[in-house]
Amino acid sequence: MNSNEYLRRIEEAFQGEVLGEAMFQAMAGAMEDPERRYQMRVLEQLEIETKELLRAHVKRLGGDATESASARETGIAQAATLAAMSWAKFIHIFRREVAKFVVRFEEFENSGRTADLQMLAALTAHERALQAFSERESSGSGSSADSLEPVLKLLKVVPPRTTQD
Repeated sequence: MNSNEYLRRIEEAFQGEVLGEAMFQAMAGAMEDPERRYQMRVLEQLEIETKELLRAHVKRLGGDATESASARETGIAQAATLAAMSWAKFIHIFRREVAKFVVRFEEFENSGRTADLQMLAALTAHERALQAFSERESSGSGSSADSLEPVLKLLKVVPPRTTQD
């Protein structure tokens, strides 16, 4: 993959994290159930931390690390649609979509630059953690803490539970 294509894909991943952050933030605000609200806040934190990891790489490569208003608006619009669904339907859709991203980021990691392998592996781990969360939620066999475990392992900062969570 040439330098321009590589940079475009890194910028695209960055904007994807902007979208995800906005989506999970809006979903957290729409959730009535404190456990679901906390889950969305944890997923939002994962998006924030991954976005910042990507921002550093976008800048290093000479790309545009400006957060797109369009990506943010898309995330908020998606949240409005998803938050209106039952939890089971949301998880079903989320699980299906995340599976696509796992494949995409595994391919990106395998074709990426040697100098960026640690960052690319972190992106793949991020998607795998979201996938594990969705699979655990889909199975309904665990608690919220069990479902969040793969995500919490990746976070530098774990969001505190508030009196509203």
